[in-house]
Amino acid sequence: MSNERLYPHEIKQQWESAIGCLPLSDDEKTCIFDVVSYSQTPVSLLTFQKAAALYSSDVQKIDTNTLLVKLQASELINKTKPEHIGTNYPVYYALTHPSYLSQSSNALAKKSRQYFSHLFSSVDENKSISKSTFYNHVLAARDVICAVIKSGITVLETQQSLGSDILATIRSDALHTQKKRLKDKIDTLSMLANKILTPGEKQREYSSSNRQKSAGGTLKSDPWHNKRLALLSKTPQPNRLTIRKERDRQYDSSSQSENTVFGMHDIPIKGQKQAPSDREESSESTQVQRKFSSTLTRTDDVQLVRRRTQGAPVSSLPAITDLARLTDETVRKVLAQPLELNLKFFATLLLAFGLPPQRLMRLIISEYINAATADPKDERPHWCTAESLLCYRLLDGPSSSNGNPANQWVQLALPPSLTEFFNRFPLSERPFRGARGQLNRHLKRYFRNEPGMIPTANRLSASSWLYRRPHAIDDVAASALAGQFGLGLSAPAAYRQLSRNELQHVLDKTLQHLGIPKTTLPAAIPVNAHHTSATFGSAIAQPPVFFLSIFNDIRQRMRSSQAELETWQPYKPFPTDALLCLSQLVSAHELLGWQLSTGARPIGPSSENRIGQKQQWVHDKNSARGLESRVIPVLPTVRDSLKSLHRWHSLVMHVASSTEVVIDDQRTGNLDTPTWLFKPRRDQHLILRGMHWSDISTLNLSLISDSQNNVARHSLASWLRKSVPDAQVDALLGHARHGRMLSSPRSETPSGVQGHPQLCHVLKKWLNACGYQPLNWSRMPWNY
Repeated sequence: MSNERLYPHEIKQQWESAIGCLPLSDDEKTCIFDVVSYSQTPVSLLTFQKAAALYSSDVQKIDTNTLLVKLQASELINKTKPEHIGTNYPVYYALTHPSYLSQSSNALAKKSRQYFSHLFSSVDENKSISKSTFYNHVLAARDVICAVIKSGITVLETQQSLGSDILATIRSDALHTQKKRLKDKIDTLSMLANKILTPGEKQREYSSSNRQKSAGGTLKSDPWHNKRLALLSKTPQPNRLTIRKERDRQYDSSSQSENTVFGMHDIPIKGQKQAPSDREESSESTQVQRKFSSTLTRTDDVQLVRRRTQGAPVSSLPAITDLARLTDETVRKVLAQPLELNLKFFATLLLAFGLPPQRLMRLIISEYINAATADPKDERPHWCTAESLLCYRLLDGPSSSNGNPANQWVQLALPPSLTEFFNRFPLSERPFRGARGQLNRHLKRYFRNEPGMIPTANRLSASSWLYRRPHAIDDVAASALAGQFGLGLSAPAAYRQLSRNELQHVLDKTLQHLGIPKTTLPAAIPVNAHHTSATFGSAIAQPPVFFLSIFNDIRQRMRSSQAELETWQPYKPFPTDALLCLSQLVSAHELLGWQLSTGARPIGPSSENRIGQKQQWVHDKNSARGLESRVIPVLPTVRDSLKSLHRWHSLVMHVASSTEVVIDDQRTGNLDTPTWLFKPRRDQHLILRGMHWSDISTLNLSLISDSQNNVARHSLASWLRKSVPDAQVDALLGHARHGRMLSSPRSETPSGVQGHPQLCHVLKKWLNACGYQPLNWSRMPWNY
């Protein structure tokens, strides 16, 4: 039996080991575990007999004598009472000691025991917990509840929990003495009852310094000192002369000497605080400008600035990440080390996945994948023994979806050696507990006298990118193995839907690169409520077939309204309803085609765009988070269809005016995308304005109305990533990363030639697969 404090789940594990070999039925085991969960009794016959009697009194009658006879056959169960039971088992001690909650004659005591047992039944391992804090929480709740029971005051039961009723009672004026004496413990119970704290969770206390206070709690005050300070504040400070020494030329940096030769000087950026000259950051926030005009070409200037930036000191975050990576020779030496099996696999998984060591250490053994993915806030990796899969949640990137909760969970099969290693551990065990410190100490002993950088767990994780990225289609697929995309990739990853087989392929190739045989996939991955598809990432993206049926539905519904307008004669009443139906369907057809060809955010009231001959300017983000606009290519078919639509609406307005049908033109000129013709509920005239994506929902298109408003953007991003580089995808969607992507302000390539011919060819292929076809405008009514 352990002589230290234990958590509730650790007490249960001790009982599982103690009765594992006993010939007990399932009902008897369930009964024993119910008693243990209720009272957290030590592994002892005497304490179990007392706990079973308490369980029979509070919850359910059980046959205690039969259980005690069978438990006596186990050598792992003590026959005597353990020592220090009040310190090591505080919940059991509070429930069974007569001085606290074990009062059979009091009705409140029985309810309090049930509430007390439920309150401390488990701990949240995802949070920072300690056994001493758990012990203090138990004592605080025990003393507050006992104070209310011993007072004899009737607790008024409300609709809230019993904890809230007890807190309301002890805070009343009738228990003023107890409230003052147990002030801190009452606050602790209040935070536990309101779930602000979980049992055992550490709480940081930020208290101001008490150095200026005396023993009585009052502020120290010195009249002479205060008078002297007031006198000094009235005396003006003397003027001081700043003396700067001219620095010698020989101590200038290489960039400064080049500026002198070529007649250039640094101009600090306005609005930024200048760093001292002796710091590395002093040369980063500057622009280079010539003092006088020069005949050098733009290429010469680019070469000069490139030499200057390469010689400048670097202290950015990517540079720190690169410096933490190890060479391939050092990695091979680490894998060749005679490590223990758990440390060897820990280092291998760090190199293959790139998971942070702190997170990989929390890997836990689970049974089913359903239970592992049930908690949407669980950050621990899980090894599911039933499916032989490793699963862990993506901490950023894709949003959660009620229809597919597993879209945020990575699920991967591992090689047979790793599978056998994990299957040896019992459930709820952590195979890599403390592995980071052990690995670091071993590597430090071996590489202490070796040249170069000493490998550590963090450096192995940082070096994983060099082995993962060559086998992935883009950065998103490579970063998905690490379980977190970071600030630069979280937005692009949110719009991409990845195949699980693709990620499994990346892992297999990475493991082969590290010298581990190819993974053997499970025979069948179960399809259930938590695993509905073979993809993860974006839960909004749809295949091209999804939009094919939408376009067919729109064109099918256009026929009846178009036929009614074609048979209309001037002497008949003007078919306003048919015109509205046809105009809205045509606008929806063209807007959906434009959204699918650009990947722009859904058009709203603040959106703007301008469509040119070969390019278009899109301004689709104007929120509190920031503004965003970009220049992207435009497909000729989409451009010509939008021009034909605007021309047709002009003809419609001309024909309607001749029949005394008023159309109020409210177009602002901010949008070159389709316009929307509709009739308000109260007004008699029609209104023509710029169309928004929300207008499509009024047409009751079955698939569109049930989808998210940015389904076109997600679908295009997920489809394009397999056909064009991720730089072009991010430039099209507006996810350019500074200094790397095509639309970056520092990009040297003009915006008109950044792979647009190849991108336009792929976009045209995408639109054809989605079923978009230009309308035959020559057959539209009044189009002459």
